[in-house]
Amino acid sequence: MPIFDTHCHYNLEPFFSEWEKHWQRAKSEGVTHSTIVSVDITTSKVALELAAKEAHFYPILGCHPGYYQEQVEAGRTETELLQLIESEKKTLFELINGRVVAIGETGLDYFRLPDDQARAELIKKVQQKAFTAHISIAQEKNLPLVIHARDKSDDAYKDILSALKDAQFSGRFILHCVSGPSTYVQEALQMGAFIGLAGNLTYKNSEHLRELAAFAPANRLLIETDAPFLPPVPYRGKPCEPWMISETAKYLETELSLDIKQMYQNSFEVFKITL
Repeated sequence: MPIFDTHCHYNLEPFFSEWEKHWQRAKSEGVTHSTIVSVDITTSKVALELAAKEAHFYPILGCHPGYYQEQVEAGRTETELLQLIESEKKTLFELINGRVVAIGETGLDYFRLPDDQARAELIKKVQQKAFTAHISIAQEKNLPLVIHARDKSDDAYKDILSALKDAQFSGRFILHCVSGPSTYVQEALQMGAFIGLAGNLTYKNSEHLRELAAFAPANRLLIETDAPFLPPVPYRGKPCEPWMISETAKYLETELSLDIKQMYQNSFEVFKITL
């Protein structure tokens, strides 16, 4: 059963220093291709370096919304943050080459906003500005977006759809590690979204995520590890290793009756990779 891991972080530790070992183990479990998803400029450069060494690695360049929360919490002013976004946008443009298959991971994460209302609003504003910048890169370069969304309420999910509509984005996009209200996912699917399914679907308390996977069309589903995050059962509580996607695949196939072969084909389609 061949697997395309559509979201993996070989450019982060604990994998980067021993990426070849982890890649060989993943291949032994059926993984034939993998994206290398970035969280900031440094990891974007590392993703390109790894893809230059391994033909079946595909870099995805961008800055995670959580990165911008870290910048706010480090004390940067709004002016400095907006200048940072413009600088990073320029750098990402310059880094993109023919191997890059998507922009991300980008999006909005309001899950752990501080109690300080002013700081919370600044984090949201900066993330929104950065997300808009990533959308414009994807539009100009005709690349799909890999979208990270997380919130205790519906706000981040609503803001993501609003940003895509405001930018008149008509390209492909992936709801990485899908979550959120059913209405959000349904509307995103109508807009052309692909849905990323990760190891957290195997968790006992993830019935809502399983429901989201169930109503998505088979030709829009993807499988991912998000390694080193979200290990599938029975490895919950440990770092998720890339090979563990095989456990997620078995679960999706046997417990949810989802078609892993179709997901494999979908992966090449969303990233426009020719076999």
